[in-house]
Amino acid sequence: MFKKPFANLKTFSPLRSSDRRRFQNEAYEAYPSLKQICSEEGAPHLMPDDLRSAKFTAHSGVTGTVYMTKKQTTWISLENLPPIPTVYTMWQYPDMLPKLYTWGPVVQKLIDGADLMIPGLVLGPEGVLPTLKAGDLVAITIKGYSYPLAIGTMTVPTSEIKPRSGMKGKAVNIIHVYEDYLWSMGEKTEPPELQSISDDEYEEEEEDNVETISSPSKDNSDTPKTEESKPADQVVETKSKELSTNEIDEWLKKSLYQALVYKIKESNASTILPLSASSLYSAYIMPCRPMDVGTEIDIKKSSYKKLQKFLKTMDKSGLLKTKEQRGETMLISVNWSHPSLQGLHKYKTMESTTQPTKDTAKQPIKPTQQQQKPKQEQAEIQEIFKPLGTSMIKFFEEAKHDTAALYTIPEVRAVVADYIKLHDLVNPQNQKMIKIDPVMCDTILTKQEYNTINELARDQILHRICLKMQPFHSIKLPGKEPVLRKGQPKPVEITQEIRQGRKTITKVTGVEGFGLDVEELSKELTRLCASSTTYNTIQGVSPKNPLYEIMVQGPQIKTITELMLSKGVPKRFIDTIDKTAKKKK
Repeated sequence: MFKKPFANLKTFSPLRSSDRRRFQNEAYEAYPSLKQICSEEGAPHLMPDDLRSAKFTAHSGVTGTVYMTKKQTTWISLENLPPIPTVYTMWQYPDMLPKLYTWGPVVQKLIDGADLMIPGLVLGPEGVLPTLKAGDLVAITIKGYSYPLAIGTMTVPTSEIKPRSGMKGKAVNIIHVYEDYLWSMGEKTEPPELQSISDDEYEEEEEDNVETISSPSKDNSDTPKTEESKPADQVVETKSKELSTNEIDEWLKKSLYQALVYKIKESNASTILPLSASSLYSAYIMPCRPMDVGTEIDIKKSSYKKLQKFLKTMDKSGLLKTKEQRGETMLISVNWSHPSLQGLHKYKTMESTTQPTKDTAKQPIKPTQQQQKPKQEQAEIQEIFKPLGTSMIKFFEEAKHDTAALYTIPEVRAVVADYIKLHDLVNPQNQKMIKIDPVMCDTILTKQEYNTINELARDQILHRICLKMQPFHSIKLPGKEPVLRKGQPKPVEITQEIRQGRKTITKVTGVEGFGLDVEELSKELTRLCASSTTYNTIQGVSPKNPLYEIMVQGPQIKTITELMLSKGVPKRFIDTIDKTAKKKK
């Protein structure tokens, strides 16, 4: 739910004593073990005096309330659910919720935004699953580790689940997980006593399964081998070469060097950067792995374990520059004069295995859709802000910056840094906290907060500044000049629902923002989906700038999403809502 930043977050305000006691009683009622723990002498307060709350709307459209201390988020409230602890709270009270166990690689998928599926469940120390009904809250962690890493609600009772039995389907709807946006609002501390999210036992079990499946082929050894079987033999030999962790680390670096010099290139860097860490890894580093040992090179098998840690190491070496932007690591620039990029020799990469051979290249063939994907250009969207209001303009004047200019998020961060430096606002006892002076107080605090908040973290100040500024966004469509528009960028929304009691339809809105022609898109969807497609103007929209809703018969979320990606719409600006899933429960 919190993989992306909030669509809307109101200003935080302190809780009244009566509200804090009421919320604490709700938590005690939902989690009886907490009352006994918190009543012991010297135990930390469940609801500290500095607890503040703010209403939010998640990117998925769900509304609720988030509760936060000066250092971190502690609870959230959602409709029809008891108070929901964040991972920070669950690390203080690891046994407050029943736990389900899974493997490290599965947790990584949860961090990437997936829900927990039944095949990913394993039995815990007790050898049985806890007794839970559909809709109950449950914590999720790695087998052999006691601290929760995620929280969600059961989709089916545990009495109907048999782990490792071949059952399929969703087990838990994930609400919050370590490393999501809710976690990043806090101090971003790591889970206690956790070395890395990996699990050798999981990998060994998978290998055993492969051997079991492949063993019957030994009986067919009398079958004569054809020339077509040779490449498969070569692949088996390649996979049998096991690299050490140090070797994987070195090849990971070489793949990055190869990607920077021969794929991104210094001449094209200005049009590609900034680039998200996930895109750098999937579209550039992975294709540039060496062909002979490429299948063994994976960030999870390296000593870094996480992509962010690998990129931070490269940042410290002076090779490249990265920045955190709205909870995502971005590659900002590359030091092209770095020694590692000098005299680099090109080698055969994994990507080159998909290129046509000399014999086939002589024949005029049409490129397949898969071969065309790397060449597809995406729309480039950048959030921009302008100072608005007397207090905000005064803040920018005090920071010695232009009050009439437009600023990107990194530039706003630089303004905040300059203001803090000019007025010496860093708390010498806690470098992470910034003192709130009168100008900043008028700019980012509400009247109720004037006498209660004296310090905030840098990211909290930046977030509040951006909320108070006038939003714009720049969109550069493939082959066109950038266009500046007012307001926040709006995503393409794909909604699948049931009409008239039994007919499934899929609606699409927001395509105009990406320069897509509604009529042409409707014709293409008719052909791709082999279904009836219509479009109509959305009611209440200005006739001078009409917006349209496209309606396709049938469940077509996957097809429409793939088409939007092929048209250059970035994946983070495609929202899908499946309202039919709830009907099937």
